[in-house]
Formats: sequence, C-alpha cells, structure tokens
Amino acid sequence: MSPRDTFALSRRSVLRAGAATGLGLTVPSVGAADQSRSTELTVATRNLGLGANLFALFLVESSDELARTIGDLYMDIERSAPSARMRAIADELARTRPDVVGVQEAALIRTEAPGDGGEDGLDAEAVSFDFLDELTDALDETGAPYEVAQVKTTADAEFPGLVDDERIDVRLTDRDVFLVRSDADVTVSDSSAGTFDEALEIPVGDDRTFRVERGYGVISATADGRDFTAVNTHLEASSESVRGSQADELASVLDDIDGRTVLLGDLNDGPAYKNGAYETLTSNLADAWKQARSDADGFTCCRSATLDGEESMAKRVDHVLVRSGVAATDAKLIGAGAESRLHTTVNGSSRTLWPSDHAGVVATLELGSGVSSAANTETGAVAETTATGGNGGDSTATLSDEDASTAEDASTAEDPSNGPHSTTNRSPSSASSPSSSPSASPASSSDESETATESPGFGPLVGALGALAGVAERLRRRGD
Repeated sequence: MSPRDTFALSRRSVLRAGAATGLGLTVPSVGAADQSRSTELTVATRNLGLGANLFALFLVESSDELARTIGDLYMDIERSAPSARMRAIADELARTRPDVVGVQEAALIRTEAPGDGGEDGLDAEAVSFDFLDELTDALDETGAPYEVAQVKTTADAEFPGLVDDERIDVRLTDRDVFLVRSDADVTVSDSSAGTFDEALEIPVGDDRTFRVERGYGVISATADGRDFTAVNTHLEASSESVRGSQADELASVLDDIDGRTVLLGDLNDGPAYKNGAYETLTSNLADAWKQARSDADGFTCCRSATLDGEESMAKRVDHVLVRSGVAATDAKLIGAGAESRLHTTVNGSSRTLWPSDHAGVVATLELGSGVSSAANTETGAVAETTATGGNGGDSTATLSDEDASTAEDASTAEDPSNGPHSTTNRSPSSASSPSSSPSASPASSSDESETATESPGFGPLVGALGALAGVAERLRRRGD
C-alpha cells in the first residue's frame, strides 16, 4: 500500500486494524467445507457527511476571499459538531449491530499555523477533526467496539484559510473505511484497495490539472466459516460520465471475484438514473433493498449541507448490492427519521442537527451455498420466501404528495460549477453500457424520479477542491 493510503491512520487506528493492507486483490474461493445451511451476516453502508456547504468556493475571486471562504468552511465543520454526530452514528450502529460496515466520507481535517499558503504542499499535520477516530472511540464507549479493517484514502488537498483573523492552512482528506464489529463471528483474512483509472480532472493553471481520485476497498473474510468478499466504494458525484466509467471499472473488478460478494457504498446513482452507474452494477448484482423492502422508498439522500435544515430526502443513492449465494432477508434505514436528530451545544450555542446529510442502510443477508441471488432479483423469489419486511430502528423517509409533485428529471451536467454533487439522469448517449442486457437490472422498471439538488459532503468537496486549486493557482499567477 502506498504511503498516501496509510498516513491517515492514527496510531490507535493502526493498532485496531491489525493486519497490513496489500495492493493486490485477494479473491476468496467458496470452501469445500461449506454445507447446505445458510449463515446470517448483517452489513451496513454509512456516509458520515462533512457538515459544510462547499459551493461558495466557486465564487472566490481574490486571495483574501479565498482565505476567508476556507476559514468559513472550517468553522461550518466545527459548528456541525463532528464529535456529537459521530456519537449519534455510533449509537445507530450499536443499536443495529451490523457485522461489517462500509463507511464513506470519514473526513480528516488538519491545520498548519502559521500557514504557508499551501506553497509547501501537504504538510498540515495538526488534527482538528478526525471523523474515524471519533466514530471508533464512540463505538467503544457504547460497548459495541469495531475494528478498522481497511482504509482507502482518496481526495487530499491543502489550502490557505483565515480563522479568527489568523492565517492558517487547512488540509482536507477523504477516506472510505471498512469496520468490523469486534465480537462478530467475522474473520478478515486479507484486505486491499484500488484507485479508479477514470477520475474527474479540473484544469489548474495553463499546464496542469487537479485529479480527483476515487477508488474502492476490498476485504476477504469469513462469517461462521463461510467465505465472502465485501467491497466498499464512493463513486464520483460531480461528473456523470466519470461516475459511469468508474462503475464500469468497478464492475470489472467485481467480475474477477469468485463466490459470495457484497458491494457497499454511496454510488451517487440510483434506480431512477436510467443507464447509469446503478444499472451497470445491478446488471450483475441484486439490490438488497429491493429484495427485502420493495414496499418502501428507502430514500437516503440528501439533506442540507450544514445538517440543520428540515429537508426531506428524495434520492436513493446509498446501496447494498449482493450476488452468488447472498440474499437479503431484511433492510432498514438508520439516521432517516426525525428521532435521529441530535441536540448539542457548539461554542455556547444550542444546535439541532442531523447526524449526516445521508441516511445509512443496514441489510441482513443470508450467505447460502447455492443460487446467485441476482438471478432471482427481478421476480423477487428470494425476498418472498425470507424477507421479514420490518423496518426496525429509524423509519423510512418518504415524500409528501406535494413534495413528490415537485420532483422532476434533471438535465445532464458535467460542469462542477453547476453544483457539485448535483445528481442528474444519465442519458443513454452518455452512459456506459452495462455488461449485460438492461432487462437483467431490477431498476429498469423503477418509477422513482430524482431532482437535481445540492448534496453536501465529499461529493462536492472533491470537485470543489479541484476548482479551488485552479483558483489558487490563478491567484498566484496574478500575484494577488
């Protein structure tokens, strides 16, 4: 593993992680000792949310304005009460007790004072907020400790800021993480990470670009002696074509995995995005939510960037996908209902906040020894025989008739300045073809609709970081 994928682990997290992460993809095979019985495995996908609205970065026109904007965003993150939010998310996980959790947007924010304006590269090391450490500490306190099994570092950038009239550098790092519950009957035998070849590239100055890298993490594991492979990812938010190409790459990775497979992640795409990343991936995997909860919307995205609004969610972009002897028997949302809101005090002011701009998905799976679950997805045969249909925990967020009447298809937009993390329908002309016919996809007949909207977090962060890098370079060239 490269230093870039390991530096963000604190000493404590390294001790928690145990085994080293390798670069090669280790593929488990289905053991001959497997019998006809099935094994239950509970998994979750959870986007932690940054807690700041990054759209202001696109309006920066001077070095002073750049520093003020970065400072304001830093303060927004502070006002979002990361520690309190991670405790709330820890409570969700402690209550639902998933064995394996795929976490996205495990932000790490560091500073350097006095700042050098980013001239010396990535050298800010004073930790202000470490979402991963906050989350694992809170899980320990709940009595439901989790081990860090794998970390994939993606976006990492540093820029000048002005906070309380002090010039500092602010470094924002994005990570996707696998957590495994310490007392679960799950043993991780190997882990790996990969970076997508396709990435959003934003011009920085006249002769170079800022590359917004994204990737995936993989763990090879056993649950009660049954082998399975789990993959965690967060696909590009700001460019539909890049997201589609990343889905194609991920589909190829998944094709090389034999045996029981579980994909967790924020795909920034869902059933309503015709010919999009979701359809590419569900052409060969089954949607656990559709298997177990076809009666519920399952919306997971997105709330106000600053996490203090009343907005309803109207998108389903966070997913658990399965195949090859894995079937979902139940699924529910966490962090979706009003009861999930937390009340805290930040700098002497009372705040009511959502834990994240996303809801999480928890799915109960059966690891069998026979038929690929994907083959039964369209008819729902697997779900009909085993699904409990219970929502448990938090209630599913739904749209009122008035809200639903305002939803409309969005036009395709590749320019991040049109709104980072704006989600758009992927037209057939811009889509990457799924690896099998559209009829194989359980999403092909979905009537959900999506509205182009701001969806905060590292979706906009990575796009905004690229734009910000361009602004900073332009200002340096002008001598501002």
